[in-house]
Amino acid sequence: MEKQTRTSEFSQRRNDNLYLYTKGNQYSLDGENYIGEYHIDGITPRTGPVPSPNSIDLGRVYTNKDHYVYDKLFSFDVPINSTTQPKPYIYRPTEQAYANVYDLRYFVEKINDERSYAIEIDANQFGLIGKKNGIDGGLYLSATVKWKLTGNIDDISTLNQLELQQASIKIPTILYSIKNFTEFARITFV
Repeated sequence: MEKQTRTSEFSQRRNDNLYLYTKGNQYSLDGENYIGEYHIDGITPRTGPVPSPNSIDLGRVYTNKDHYVYDKLFSFDVPINSTTQPKPYIYRPTEQAYANVYDLRYFVEKINDERSYAIEIDANQFGLIGKKNGIDGGLYLSATVKWKLTGNIDDISTLNQLELQQASIKIPTILYSIKNFTEFARITFV
């Protein structure tokens, strides 16, 4: 009976998009990079797709095994803060944004990961960077882009391109994320 309950709970978690899997560089298990299924128990990430007596607490990622050993020796192994992963956001300007001519767009990129790329996030996630239940400000670079929405097509293109170039100082891959500088533009003719 317990196995059937566990299986149905696993299926339910998958159906609710609560199934969690890390490809690495997110958590560690005994100081080693952890790749595999995990779940969140309260605020603590643990091994396995669902809670079980065999689940093991996951820790923060260590870039050097010696740091893990040091933390263990001196009891500095603190549980991971309650942070979340960025959730990609599909930007859609509102009528109010068009009326204001400009709108802010928000981006993050994971630090020190050559497979990482700029991800657009919403204002709520951006406001919680570095805070409880927000994106870890120590693991992610962040930038805002003031996006011009209305006006002359040449002005829109030039200003948006300049904004992205400025943001690329903080997030180098942002220029790969947006290639159309007149995206969402409403052209006005004078």
